[in-house]
Amino acid sequence: MLVIKEGKTTNLWALEYIIEVAKTGSVSKASQKLYLSQPHLSNTIKAMEAELGVKLFVRSTRGMCLTDEGRDFVQRAQSILDEVKDMEDMFAVKPEDSVRLRISVTRSYQIHRCVMDFVNSYSHKPQFRVSVKETNPFEVLEDVHTREAEMGVLHCFGAQEAYFLNHFKTYSLQYKKHYEKEFLLAMSANNPLASRAHITKDMLEDQLLVMYGDYEIPSASYKVVMEENGIVMPSRRFYVYDRGGAMETLGQCDNAVMWITSLHPDTLRKEGIVLRRCEDVNVRDMGYSIYPSEEGISPAARELYEKMQQVDWMMTDREDYFASQRPEAPQGSTSPLVVTGRPIS
Repeated sequence: MLVIKEGKTTNLWALEYIIEVAKTGSVSKASQKLYLSQPHLSNTIKAMEAELGVKLFVRSTRGMCLTDEGRDFVQRAQSILDEVKDMEDMFAVKPEDSVRLRISVTRSYQIHRCVMDFVNSYSHKPQFRVSVKETNPFEVLEDVHTREAEMGVLHCFGAQEAYFLNHFKTYSLQYKKHYEKEFLLAMSANNPLASRAHITKDMLEDQLLVMYGDYEIPSASYKVVMEENGIVMPSRRFYVYDRGGAMETLGQCDNAVMWITSLHPDTLRKEGIVLRRCEDVNVRDMGYSIYPSEEGISPAARELYEKMQQVDWMMTDREDYFASQRPEAPQGSTSPLVVTGRPIS
């Protein structure tokens, strides 16, 4: 492993020269590309080797070959040059022409849609660098706490809310609650439950339960959440770790269900999924946005935060969806069938 000695200075041009020799495998070819004399380039390499106290290259019939230390050096040198380029780009562009943002979010189509609206609005900027990490709510919390993310958006089960509120305060994070709403059941349109006018929790015992494998903690596990609502935790479970895998499983497995709050209409159509209420269960979903208190957030993050305030988190159009998806009343019925007797909330 290469160790750069303290007290030594390294010319950035020298790093670029050595990287070019490593790429071409030849001092002659590298000197031509860099518009330098061969002696000057050779002396630069020798000076760097003397400063570091290691050999970076060895000559062979194939040309200039990197030593183990040389490969380590080139890798680090490239990383340094990339960082310098990023810094130059950052200060070369006017603030109003630059968007730089790192956020961490839980898996949610509404959050994804909001981020995509932001991207569509600002991706024309000369400098646009946005990092969006989709993960579980616990990782979102840690990313904001450690400043890996400038802002976080998460949702959690109602049984987990106290855990997160406590950590928001412990970590001195600003937070805003966007919504509190009920979970629905997502399933294939071919699932026998999909055609039922009424679904109750006892009908779920024979279903395969699809769930995210990283959404629980011991004090608020899936088992605890289910028990709080009188639901028997099925012995048949399928753990997934991304939205795509969850949707494909639901669409292709006719006896699988997943607790979810909402899905984009395009996803429902593409995967052949429908949403149903479980009328004797009221599992709650809580949504929050968080950011470090003492530092505030950048203009780009503030803009995205403002967009979050405009999202229809309660999905007021869900009633229209349910109205269009209600099974037809049996012949002879005098009243229309409804998905549930409890209003959406």
